[in-house]
Order: sequence, then C-alpha cells, then structure tokens
Amino acid sequence: MSAEQYIAEIKALIEQIEQREMDGIKRVAELLARSITRDRLVYVFGAGHSSLLSQEVFARAGGLLQMQPILDPGLDFFSGAQRQGGFERLPGYARIVIQDYDIGSDDVIIVISNSGRNPAPVEMAMEAKARGATVVALSSMPHSRAVSPGNPAGKMLYEVADLVVDTGCPAGDGVVELEGLPPRVGPSSTVIGALMLNAIVVETAKNLLERGVVPAVAFSGNLDGGREYNEKVFDKVY
Repeated sequence: MSAEQYIAEIKALIEQIEQREMDGIKRVAELLARSITRDRLVYVFGAGHSSLLSQEVFARAGGLLQMQPILDPGLDFFSGAQRQGGFERLPGYARIVIQDYDIGSDDVIIVISNSGRNPAPVEMAMEAKARGATVVALSSMPHSRAVSPGNPAGKMLYEVADLVVDTGCPAGDGVVELEGLPPRVGPSSTVIGALMLNAIVVETAKNLLERGVVPAVAFSGNLDGGREYNEKVFDKVY
C-alpha cells in the first residue's frame, strides 16, 4: 500500500492548501499581475531541487511567458549534488548570482526553499529586498520551524520575505514511513510547489484579463499553429 499511501498524503497536503493558502495564492497573483502590467518580468529562484520549480514555470505551454527563472550552474545539479550543496550553503554566492538580473523596485521575486534556512535562498531574498523588490517565499513552515537558521544573517526565509505561501510539507520532505527505513520516503515539496506555482500563474492570468490585458500564455509548440502564435507572443514579452 506504499504507493497508495504516498498519493493519499499528497492529496491531504493539497486539501490543506485549499483550506489555508488560497488567500495567499491570490495575494501573490495580484502582485504578479500588477508587476506584469508595468512590463516587468517575474523572477523565480530556487537552489537544488527548488531550482526545478523555477524551471517549471519557464516558457512552457499553458504558462506565463513573463516568468523568469534565476539560474546558475552552481545552484542547479549540473556540477553534481555535492558541489550544488556546497554552493547553496556558501555565504555571499547569491549576491554574485543576482548581479546578472535586472531586479528593481517594480519587480516581484518568488524565492523557493522547503527548509528556508540555507544562505542561497535567504541571501537572494535579502539582496532582492535591498533593490526594492517585493519578495514572496514559497516555503514549508513545518520544516522551517523545526530547524535553526543555517546562514550568517541568522534568519529564516519566511522572516525575510514580504509574503509567505506555505506548502505545508513536513520537515525532511518525505511523507511515507516504511518499517526498517529511518528516513521517510516520498518527497512532497516538488509536486506541491509546482501545484502552488501553477495556481498562482492561473490566478495571475485571470487578474490580467480583468484588467483588460491579454496574458502572454504560451501555446504548445506541438499543436498546429502553436509555434507561430508563440513567436508573436515572445516578441511582445522579450
């Protein structure tokens, strides 16, 4: 029953989000719509597996083309798991990465971290705030409250952000206990984080339409006419 249990646990987390986080999701979507109407991109940052979520919303069918991931080979897995972990925990690294992006006072940045404790996400949030940007944290409050800060600032991500949306994922990420296995298995933060980010995207698109702005949503390039449509939309955004 382990596979069924995993699905049941994910469903339970989704139900919690529906009950507790919809107001936060809608507040974030309003911030994004306001920024997009000012012809700004929406920046999304994560390190390690959280970087997968920043890529989830980038230039994909059904997604807003204004979603701009902040990517870095050291913080992804291109250099290997051990190096990635080292860079994520390296104080000052995020300050170098953010210099490649034009983030200012009209911008919103979504910083993703399940634990919210390492230098890279916390310092990215702090650097963005110093530039006047609005910082949204996508993080797990159960995990964040179970650990101490792991960065020189002595802050958790949720303490630095202007707005927090809580995934509710458990400390350690895994949701299924198996006899004879000390860590829980079945990570939850990627599937829940993707759901929440895409819910924000959909709500943002609705908000833009209500403002009289047709959102730059990409068609699938594998549908007839999709590539031609996307070329026109890309020209408007970039």
